[in-house]
Amino acid sequence: MKTCLVTDSQKLNYYFGNVIFNHTIESNNQHLESILLGSYENGSQIAKVFGHSELLVVDSNPSSSYAIIAKALRAGINVLSPNLVSLSSMQLQELITIAQEIGVAVGFLPNINVKFPNCIAPVIIDCVRESAKVLTIESLSVQIASDLAFLLTLIKSEPRKVKVYWLPLYSQPLKILKLIVDFNDNSVITYMVKRGKKDRVLQVELIADELEETFDIFDSQNKSVMIKDIVVQNVEYFMKHKEMMYPSGLVLKSKQIAETIEKKISF
Repeated sequence: MKTCLVTDSQKLNYYFGNVIFNHTIESNNQHLESILLGSYENGSQIAKVFGHSELLVVDSNPSSSYAIIAKALRAGINVLSPNLVSLSSMQLQELITIAQEIGVAVGFLPNINVKFPNCIAPVIIDCVRESAKVLTIESLSVQIASDLAFLLTLIKSEPRKVKVYWLPLYSQPLKILKLIVDFNDNSVITYMVKRGKKDRVLQVELIADELEETFDIFDSQNKSVMIKDIVVQNVEYFMKHKEMMYPSGLVLKSKQIAETIEKKISF
């Protein structure tokens, strides 16, 4: 399978030495912009690389990622991208529709590299995230969507009810936010993010029938190693199973929940 990485110049060092890619294209390169606009010669080397790849990993500026992913899907190329959580649910639905019409797949690259055990529904997932960053509605929306896309691999049912609580009520930045998502199979996710002195990616307590396990998941000190491991794991999974480890439907569901939260707490 021919693979290609599309990323910004400043992110290239994160992927340096990743032998899983046959080619690399800089997404802030004017040649790629010409391809997306359809104004570049079809016989060019970059156009050949873009058009003849079977799997594209897109880690670009969120403002350009939608156009790159949509162009690749229409060209019959499967796409993996961490940028999906930065798109709106409407844009995600459009990409999913394109992929289904063309017969290709689009998947999410999470920033967490932990495999949860298989569980039989219902499951209870209790999560806490500490953040040293300022908590605004905009930043929380992307963070919550990213975390939920990862957690939703454990739940196959659709959300039934979304409740959100936060403090302070009428000003930003927020001090704390608590989310409760109830599902049709009686599974539930409780998710709390609060200001702290350190950045903890996620603390997860997973409870199911005959299973109770806790996961402490921290940011990697070596982002390049973390990205390489996650990309290799997801690309190899797709090569073996011909499906995405984290399909875009998970991100669509998580973005819909995140957008519901935005509407509830906007002031």
